[in-house]
Amino acid sequence: MLSLARYHLSYYTRSYRYLAPLIAYVGFLLFIYTISPNPVLESFAFSSVWLFVISAWIVWGFADLEPEASQAVTASHAGSAAAYHASKLMLMAAVGLLLTLFAVLYPALAGKLERGPYPEEWLAAVAVHAAMFLLGMGVALWFTERGLGRSAASLPALIGILVLSLASGKAVAQLPDSLAFLRWLLPPAGILSEALIGLERDSTGSALGVVLYAVAFAMLLCGGFVSRAAAKKF
Repeated sequence: MLSLARYHLSYYTRSYRYLAPLIAYVGFLLFIYTISPNPVLESFAFSSVWLFVISAWIVWGFADLEPEASQAVTASHAGSAAAYHASKLMLMAAVGLLLTLFAVLYPALAGKLERGPYPEEWLAAVAVHAAMFLLGMGVALWFTERGLGRSAASLPALIGILVLSLASGKAVAQLPDSLAFLRWLLPPAGILSEALIGLERDSTGSALGVVLYAVAFAMLLCGGFVSRAAAKKF
């Protein structure tokens, strides 16, 4: 798996498709933090939302990067199509960890926050950012060729799902009780960011529960994608 991940990384870096989302991610955060000091939890909540969007951008551009014929050869060397696709997800998760660490460490170490985060806030910020990346990855995978298939509507549909996911905390809460279940059918990005903001008034246990739910949701999306992608013939 590590060898496969290194192969995907070299293929991806040669494509330069990472440049636009990376510049957008780092550049926008640097710009936002030009004004300081900033509230701790609200700042982390904002950067986690931005990471959710950027992760979908990165994964949507990466998943179908390798030509179809090359994918078949690489999957053959990997031993199975499932291992081939899982190695891609492993690489993207590692990228997500690096982006998570930047979003959490930069404002704190550069003195951009009004105070130093408490230990539980450090942990919550890392957990929420990582969960946000996984959610964005899981959503984007389904709008690729090996997911539901690419079409002219794929990108607008992906953007629509991202927006609805971020609204899952407030907009869906306005629905009547009979439709409240719809909130749990959307990726809980909005619920996750709200849990981070509310960490000061709520227990860390409730925030942890939301993080675990979001990670489980993301794992379901990613696992379902790997199963579907592996079942498709190259």
